[in-house]
Amino acid sequence: MEGLTNLMEETVMHKIDQLWPQTDYCKCDRCRLDIAAYALNRLPARYVQSLEGAMLHKFATSTTQTDIEITTVVFKAIQVVGEEPHSNMGTKTFEE
Repeated sequence: MEGLTNLMEETVMHKIDQLWPQTDYCKCDRCRLDIAAYALNRLPARYVQSLEGAMLHKFATSTTQTDIEITTVVFKAIQVVGEEPHSNMGTKTFEE
């Protein structure tokens, strides 16, 4: 839909960029997108259509509890994908 943005995507990609370099896992674009897909499927979407909505999202994700939840999910995604890099994540499901 035009005009809508899922800010959780931006937040997850930023968190991946923070955590992933500290690991020894594959750093290819496919693995990066697999990590993002895994995490985004486990986190609530945060759609906004205005600058005010974006500011509210930034405030909400800056809370310690929310940041911990996002960090935990992204770290788990990095581990899962890192253990099976280049697998077909589109058709494979992973237990939580």
